[in-house]
Amino acid sequence: MADKFLAEMVTRTEFDRSRSRLEISFSDIKGRSQVLSLGADAIAALTAIFAEVSTADPAARERLTKMPKRYAVGHGRHEPLVMLRFEDDAAYGLSPSQATAVGEALLEEAEALSDVKYLMRQ
Repeated sequence: MADKFLAEMVTRTEFDRSRSRLEISFSDIKGRSQVLSLGADAIAALTAIFAEVSTADPAARERLTKMPKRYAVGHGRHEPLVMLRFEDDAAYGLSPSQATAVGEALLEEAEALSDVKYLMRQ
């Protein structure tokens, strides 16, 4: 995977009518530029994300999708619970039937995503 491009400013925007795409050029602090070509679905998704992040309410940024780098699954010591923890958050205690339902739902979603060509952020 390439290094992140740290965009500092927008240097050009243009709508390509023939392909129905918005092209945006970004520049980093060293003057290097990179162009993004966005379709209508990507524009709609980014509009919603930017609106939420740019709000004055700091709690709004907390509502963005969290993508944990670490997780742990275990069991309770004194109760028949399946324990699920993400990052350093407090652990969730699930009954065996809840854990089974969550596991099945995760598998269904993973299978559905493997069939999708383009992913849309929520």
